[in-house]
Amino acid sequence: MSLLVCILNGLFWAFFDITRKLALKYLNPKILLSFFMLVQVIIFFSWTLFEKEFYFSNNYILPGIILIVISVISAIFFLKSILHSDLSLTIPLLSLTPIFSSLFSLVFLNEKLLFSQYFGIVSIVFGTLILYTNELNLNSFFRSFTIIIENKGARLMILVSIFWSITPVIDKICLEYTPINYHGLIQSTGMLLALVSISFKEIKTIKVPFKSTGLILITLLIGTTATILQFYSILDNYVPIMESIKRTIGQVCAVIFGYIIFKEKINIQKIIGVFILSIGVFYIF
Repeated sequence: MSLLVCILNGLFWAFFDITRKLALKYLNPKILLSFFMLVQVIIFFSWTLFEKEFYFSNNYILPGIILIVISVISAIFFLKSILHSDLSLTIPLLSLTPIFSSLFSLVFLNEKLLFSQYFGIVSIVFGTLILYTNELNLNSFFRSFTIIIENKGARLMILVSIFWSITPVIDKICLEYTPINYHGLIQSTGMLLALVSISFKEIKTIKVPFKSTGLILITLLIGTTATILQFYSILDNYVPIMESIKRTIGQVCAVIFGYIIFKEKINIQKIIGVFILSIGVFYIF
């Protein structure tokens, strides 16, 4: 059952990637995020009304605040990344997340990496470079470094992967000090207040086309479901297992639906790159 929750979690985040990219045609990233947080506040607040056992520790405050700041910055960067680049080229870059998690553990916690983890790191880097090659040859392979650096969407997504390498861990710490619904309420409220404060001018002049209302509502519903599923996933599974399943499903869906919905090209580089990335993710965890 816990594995099924992880799979559902991965699928809903993949669907959320698609609907967010579609919704960005009508709303700027900060406004879309503000709507998303508002819906989450309402849902989590309603959920807390049915909570029979409430507990909260002051130990929650510091990691909770850190998580809000990281979540706001990374969410804005994520939306700007998929806005400026193909879904099939940006989402697979989130496979870099476990690399940064492992490196942070090595540097700050002095945790030694296994040989399999080093193999996973090399595989992810190799897969990323193949993903961005124009052709399957050595010159194009090395030129992909430059392509990634010059691609705004790629640069932003790499930053997102750094931030997201630590968010599940902080989530798990926070959930030791308060129930899921209260954690969701605190985080969504904090993010909403932060987003409103930095996008007040955009909110005052907001215009939502009527034809996009259904899409935006579906996006908000899928995103909220994905968030709740992730909380349950990390409660019942190790974070690395959840992340491995989520990343693999996400990048495969990005290539498939990027082609079907956004008419993005599928080439041999993307297929091989995503395959190697998926292998690397499982080895590193």
